[in-house]
Amino acid sequence: MTTLPAAITTALQDKSVASKFSHGRFDKTLRWSAERQFAEQAIQKNPEIGGCLPATIQTALLDVAYSGLSLAPSLAHAYLIPYGEVCSFAPGYRGLLHLAYKAGTVKSVQVNLVHEHDPEFQVWTDENGRHLRHIENQRGNPGEVTHAYCIANLMAGGPPIIEVMNKQALADVEAAASKRNRKGGMVWRSVFRPEMCKKAVIRRASKLWPKDDGGMMQHMMQVSDQHDGLQFESVQADTAAPEQELCLTLDEQTSLNDILLENGIQPDVAPNWLSRYAKAVGYSSIENVPARLFEQAKADLNARSKEAVSGTK
Repeated sequence: MTTLPAAITTALQDKSVASKFSHGRFDKTLRWSAERQFAEQAIQKNPEIGGCLPATIQTALLDVAYSGLSLAPSLAHAYLIPYGEVCSFAPGYRGLLHLAYKAGTVKSVQVNLVHEHDPEFQVWTDENGRHLRHIENQRGNPGEVTHAYCIANLMAGGPPIIEVMNKQALADVEAAASKRNRKGGMVWRSVFRPEMCKKAVIRRASKLWPKDDGGMMQHMMQVSDQHDGLQFESVQADTAAPEQELCLTLDEQTSLNDILLENGIQPDVAPNWLSRYAKAVGYSSIENVPARLFEQAKADLNARSKEAVSGTK
């Protein structure tokens, strides 16, 4: 078994980091001693992590505390991934689902990939909602991934929420990750690509799930955005809003535009913000965004426009 470099051993024994970890935990059941041991196991298993700067490993462990997702290998909720000298914390799709389940608004979630040699994959919408039928290929090479989908059943009942991303939509997310950050693209081109495809569709689907009073769903999105930041331009819509859904009214669209103007976004730029936001949450235009997402859109656009304007001052 690989011996830890002395500098990393010293970094993992830093009491100030342990204190920050304990005080910053989102989930108070997380223990520094356990997560440090999981980190040591990851380093011993993957020597490339041992080549990272010790300070970046400390930062990744603090991200464990903030996220509330353990590095325990048996859970597969989160990972340490080396990018040259930088060690980064990466939430897995199971970790995102773990946070969603803790919110108590989602009863069950199925996430799967469709491959080119699967004998059947159909998605359709009727008066009862959206439906999906998928038969997987059980023999030989499954071929390339053509779609990723997520089916969520809500605690409140009703029809499941089905979200589908086609091959082009997944490629757009990969391209945006590569454009934003070289290491983001590296993950997509690694053995983690299936994981990234599943995370991408979960992140899009979760924007349509109900929010909880305790803020767990909002926290899940924050964790996802912080470590796999999804810019407005990163996702192209592959579906319009279902015909039976009530979409944003003209007054609601105007209200969103007014929020941007009040925060300092220029009038000629505000429509682009609305268009990019609509595509980020999975719809072709702001007119097709469901009315049930109005409050979320207000909060998101208010926060991001303030951040954008303050960053230019």
